[in-house]
Amino acid sequence: MAYDLVIIGAGPAGISACLYAARQKLKFVCIAKDIGGLANFIPEIDTYLGYHYMSGYELVKKFREHLRDYDVEACIGSVKSIKKRGKNFFVDADCGKYDAKSVLIATGRGFKRLGVDGENEFENRGLSHCAACDGPLFKDKVVAVVGGGKSGLLSTMFLLKIAKKIYLLEKNSKIGENHVSPDIISAIKKSKKVEIITNADTTAILGSKFVTGLKYKQGEKIKVLNLSGVFVEIGYVPHTDFLRGFVRLNYRGEIIIDKENETSVKGVFAAGDCTDIQEKQVIVATGEGAKACMSALTYITEN
Repeated sequence: MAYDLVIIGAGPAGISACLYAARQKLKFVCIAKDIGGLANFIPEIDTYLGYHYMSGYELVKKFREHLRDYDVEACIGSVKSIKKRGKNFFVDADCGKYDAKSVLIATGRGFKRLGVDGENEFENRGLSHCAACDGPLFKDKVVAVVGGGKSGLLSTMFLLKIAKKIYLLEKNSKIGENHVSPDIISAIKKSKKVEIITNADTTAILGSKFVTGLKYKQGEKIKVLNLSGVFVEIGYVPHTDFLRGFVRLNYRGEIIIDKENETSVKGVFAAGDCTDIQEKQVIVATGEGAKACMSALTYITEN
C-alpha cells in the first residue's frame, strides 16, 4: 500500500507533524519506538505557551490527548533503513514495510553513554541518566554525577537538596563554568556536600544487584568511590545511525536541513532535535515539526 508520507518519530516534532498531516487529510503512517521521547524526562516546562509550570510528561500527555482526536495509523518499532525507489521511498521498519511519496524524520536524540563496564548492567539499578526523574530515590545517599558540563551541573544543583554527598566527576581539567549561571556555580562550589573531581575518566560502574561504586582513572592512578547511585550526564546523541549514507549529517550526527526542513535528499524532510538547528527546545521542535510537514505537503502536491 502506498502512502503520501511516512513520519518517523513521535516526540514533540513528530507529534506536531502527525497533527498537521491528519488535518491535511494525508495518507500517512507514524513509526516510533515511544511517544514523547526526551520530553518525558523534563522535570518542569515553564516556556511552552498555554501550558506553563508542568512537567514534560504532563505536556506529552496533553499532546497524546490532542492526537487522539485523529485516526493516526501507528507502527511501534524502529526503522532499519530508507531507500529511494524511482520517485518513491521504501521504509523498512521492524514493525512493517512502507512505500511513500515523502518521508519526514523526527527521531530526536537520546542520552549519551559512557561505554564502560557495568553501565548497561546497572541501568535503572542505581545508574540513571536523569537526576530530575530518579533523584528522589537517592535521598540521603552518596551519589556521583559524571559530567561537569551543563547537564551535569544542573543535575548536581538538583541533587543538592536530596543527596547526602555528591561526587562531581569531570574528565577535563575544569568544570564548564560558562555553561550555566554564576549563581549555580557558586552554590555548587560552596556546598559542603559536593566534591569536584577533575581529570577524572570514569572506567567502570561497580555493584552486585545494585550500584555500589564507581571506578575512575586520574592521571596514572585508578581510584574507586563507594556510593549508591550514579547519574551519567554527559550530553546527548541524535538518533540518526540508520541514516548514515542516505542523507547528509554533520560531525555531531545531526541531519543537515535547509530553511524548508528538507534534507540533502529531495522529498525527505526532518525536524526537531535530530537536526542541526541550534536550539533544542520543546516549543521549537513542535514548530519545526509543523513546518516540515507543510513542506512535505508542498512537495507531495507538486510531484
